[in-house]
Amino acid sequence: MKKIIAFSLVMVVFLLLLPLTVIGQPQNAVDRTINIIDITPVKTFKILRTNTNEVEDIPYLDYIFGVVAAEMPALYEVEALKAQAVAAHTFALHRKAANAEKDYDITDDFTLDQAFITENEARERWGANADEYVKKIKAAVNDTQNLALTYDGEIALAAYHAISFGKTEDCQNVWGGNQPYLTSVSSIGDKLSPNFISTKTITLAELKALFPKLNLTDNPNDYFKNIKKTDAGTVKTLTVCGNEIRGSEIRKALDLRSSCFDITQNDGTFTFTVYGYGHGLGMSQNGANYMAQQGADFKEILCHYYTGCKIEEIT
Repeated sequence: MKKIIAFSLVMVVFLLLLPLTVIGQPQNAVDRTINIIDITPVKTFKILRTNTNEVEDIPYLDYIFGVVAAEMPALYEVEALKAQAVAAHTFALHRKAANAEKDYDITDDFTLDQAFITENEARERWGANADEYVKKIKAAVNDTQNLALTYDGEIALAAYHAISFGKTEDCQNVWGGNQPYLTSVSSIGDKLSPNFISTKTITLAELKALFPKLNLTDNPNDYFKNIKKTDAGTVKTLTVCGNEIRGSEIRKALDLRSSCFDITQNDGTFTFTVYGYGHGLGMSQNGANYMAQQGADFKEILCHYYTGCKIEEIT
């Protein structure tokens, strides 16, 4: 979670416009198939709360509200919030089915599943705007109640992220496996986001501490070579002092906002210019908001980002 330091109104607005979390890779779920005929409307979700390690039964609408409140800025357009509500519901149904043998349906750990906060926690976060934002998100959740994304009769693995690189990614380039609805599509609005580009500077000493097994003694200009990227811009692999490393490993080690980056070097100091925020799969939250601003409704948004999917009511 981001810490909001209210030293100016500009900074508060800047942070409110950032999606708060981005779901990580669901364990062992990429190649699972969950048939829609095996899914029934859910009255409650069993949520494993990571701060207490206890399982809580949370009513369906309260849970989806809490995910949308945690995962997407309340300042976003209503149609984007609706798209997020459907994606969150779909993702939860997929995880519930995949976790059928466990005592919980899904966790509130966004690095594994998706984030969740209670209404009281949301109100504390939003302060004076709480009543407005609660009403706005509850309306989006109620308007999309029981709707879910399906592909070829199966519940989709509805991944989403904060900001794409201008294109979303293909599943096989990020998580492996093949999901035909998690393919690369354009997301032009993301490049217009003030948060599209971020930078991180690493000194030679810091680099040596992060990668102690590498022989970082030669010319710094030769440290990073042979950068191989996907069509969407994700760094698949690169060589660091002759050792091939995945771009995702660099991202994790350096805590970069995405695996789409360029590297420059000056006097032993390395600057990583990073594009987008998150893994790049499925719906871009920022892109969804941009589409809504252009007049798209939630169905158009979802069908754009989840190629070939249908929006169906769980009955």
